[in-house]
Amino acid sequence: MAAPDPTLISATPKPQILRVFISYAREDEKIAGAVFNALRTALGAFADVFIDNSLRFGLSFLDEIKKRLDDTDLLVVIDSSALKPGFSYMGIELGYFMGVMARNQDPERPRRIVPIYQESPPDMIAENEGIKIGISRATLAMSLEEYAAILQIDSDNPMVRFLAEFQEIADKLREKNGFPKVVKRPEEEDLCGLVRAMQLSIFRHLKTTPESMLKPQKQITIKTSDSAIDSAQMGLPADAQLIPIGTGNPLGVFGLPDQEISWQEFTRFAKSSKYGDTWIDAISNVLASSLQGQMDVDNSQVIVSNDGAHAFRVILTTGTRYFNGVREFNLYFVEYLRRKEFGDTDTSLALKGLELCCRFRFLFLEKASEFSQMSIRMGSASAIRDTVRNLERELNLFRRDALEAGLDKPSVWLGFVDCEILQRMGEEWRPLEVKIRECCAKIRETKENSDAMAGLREALANTMEQMQAQIQSLNTQLICGLTDTLKRLCSCP
Repeated sequence: MAAPDPTLISATPKPQILRVFISYAREDEKIAGAVFNALRTALGAFADVFIDNSLRFGLSFLDEIKKRLDDTDLLVVIDSSALKPGFSYMGIELGYFMGVMARNQDPERPRRIVPIYQESPPDMIAENEGIKIGISRATLAMSLEEYAAILQIDSDNPMVRFLAEFQEIADKLREKNGFPKVVKRPEEEDLCGLVRAMQLSIFRHLKTTPESMLKPQKQITIKTSDSAIDSAQMGLPADAQLIPIGTGNPLGVFGLPDQEISWQEFTRFAKSSKYGDTWIDAISNVLASSLQGQMDVDNSQVIVSNDGAHAFRVILTTGTRYFNGVREFNLYFVEYLRRKEFGDTDTSLALKGLELCCRFRFLFLEKASEFSQMSIRMGSASAIRDTVRNLERELNLFRRDALEAGLDKPSVWLGFVDCEILQRMGEEWRPLEVKIRECCAKIRETKENSDAMAGLREALANTMEQMQAQIQSLNTQLICGLTDTLKRLCSCP
């Protein structure tokens, strides 16, 4: 017997069968599996129901997906309304198939898209008639047994009608290709039972998904790349993205709306805030300390909020480096603990005022401080930038502490100290603070090896020396006045 001619075999047209493609995001894999089982059982052997867990090994994933979509008659899009990443294969598949439909308009083979969704269909196909899963939040409060008891599936159910319609299409294709009609198995006939099993499977899965998620922590993800970091001369690259995470409105710390912003836009805005330089430094220092992959990351940075009322630790929780060169840094902004006040208001205010005055003395008026004129002059030239950063941070924290304690208004101090001393203190300190901040800003903007750095360093040291000469006696009088007030308030009646 002669062997068949291979060319004749290859020329024989393949029978046209119904081809179904189920598109879903990974978050909806369980739902897609339940729909797949219902479709595969209902449509029988003369339909090819595809789900991507059946891809063959050794093939390009995207190429195989496109090839499948080129031959697809029915695209079923699963959407449970779970939070999806901005880039997913579901979006690619839907967009590609819509292009296939536009290019190949065959009246003999109409292609269709049917969304199966939890709350609403995807925006791109919102006008397409779809099937609502129909399991509400209230329904999910039931047990599986309670839901099974009330679940009524009849021939008017949208999913039953959907299966019946495409079951009929598959049967007609079978007849069109000359295949004999087959007697359906019981499970193929019982479409209501198939849909019921599908609904129970979806319900069982949805019961394990989060009802709600509260993330009150102030978290920001900074996204950039190795190449961008390498090309940036100092700090973060301009196109690095700051992405707010959760419900805590993290960018509200800086007085910004809760939406993604580039590092360039952030730094431009920060320059308009009196605390902005310390924001930039704190974030940059934390991230820079993690770039070498060491465990000892600098989580000591502290910033003051844009309104001056809150102080936050800046903490790097994770730094992720992907094989494609993308870098992600997750930062948390954790507010300082505020202790509850007890006792008499006057006693508390006087004690806080004494604490502020003593802290001011320790920071700026004593020789051992790193901010004294002697320490600035005798410190190493390479350390001046760090000194300036720390100085600005302490100035910001000092202002925040006064605001938090309710000591930001002169009228409060008048109950504890002499009016003349307080007035002189304000007149002397305000222009000095402006001058200190101006010196710090110039040092920041000057390269470390610049010839101008020595003169700027000297200008800062002179300003700190001037402050010591003008403020020290006034600070001493304030401390003594507050001490006498505390003695009086605490004395026995």
